[in-house]
Amino acid sequence: MKFSGINAIISTPFTNGEEVDYESLCNLIDKIVCKGVHAITILGVASEAQKLSAQERSEIAAKAFETVAGRCPVVVTTSGNDTDAVVSASLAAERAGAAAVMVAPPKGLKFSPELVEHYSKIAQAISIPIVLQDLAEATGVDLSPRAMSELLKAVPQITAIKLETPPTPLRISETRKLVSDEIAILGGNGGVHFLNELRRGANGAMTGFAYTEALLQIWNYWNIGNRAAAAKSYLEILPLLVFEFQPKIGVAIRKEILKRRGLIKTAVLRGVPEGLSPEMLSDLSETLVDLGVQERYDDRRREEISEPVLVS
Repeated sequence: MKFSGINAIISTPFTNGEEVDYESLCNLIDKIVCKGVHAITILGVASEAQKLSAQERSEIAAKAFETVAGRCPVVVTTSGNDTDAVVSASLAAERAGAAAVMVAPPKGLKFSPELVEHYSKIAQAISIPIVLQDLAEATGVDLSPRAMSELLKAVPQITAIKLETPPTPLRISETRKLVSDEIAILGGNGGVHFLNELRRGANGAMTGFAYTEALLQIWNYWNIGNRAAAAKSYLEILPLLVFEFQPKIGVAIRKEILKRRGLIKTAVLRGVPEGLSPEMLSDLSETLVDLGVQERYDDRRREEISEPVLVS
């Protein structure tokens, strides 16, 4: 698959009883795909995958492939600390129709022969590409650009990096100098630094930001060489990017926005008894109104939102 463009990470909706809401999941996936994203990713960190049972993960994957119905590639996150379990999950993902799997290093496992062996075993078991997720905050593994480059040389099946360890623009620039142009580098972190990541050589973004249309607009302008329009689109949405990507509560804010957009029924997080405070909800409302986000995106036709059309 081509990893350039906007890859939307899909949130996992829950009912008020904290069961997986499959109806909302299918609605969310369908609406996101219809917006013109270049791929989606399921079962990522922002999908609360760590809170799901093996059966739920399997059912979510099945629903995702059924809903997408071949309209765009699906990347499945299969990260874990046990190599055999990651291999098994990656095999299942490929059999289900995944275009690629995303795998973060096992927690605490620094760059070493053991880390190379971990990825090598995954690569030997599957035929689809592997995305290396560079997320030191969650894994405790801070791979340097040089280490990532060496890992990619040792395991050629890793053909993309989702780079999220800050400072991401600088890290992307340093990594781009060391890896082949054929290696895709994607930004994450809610899209907060998306414009500067593009300036430093990123091929797109993989994030679950609640207004996918805004990221698509930035990418489309950038892709046709209109950097001024890309920068303008980015600056228009930047306050909401920053608001959504707040530590500890970012996923809750994202789900609240998705609920307000009618894409999911509740903003429930599994295992979190209390939602956003009244003050935070008020701040979100004011931010949306101040930016005119709902008027700019929610009430416009898809063709207007996605112009200029990306020719792939």
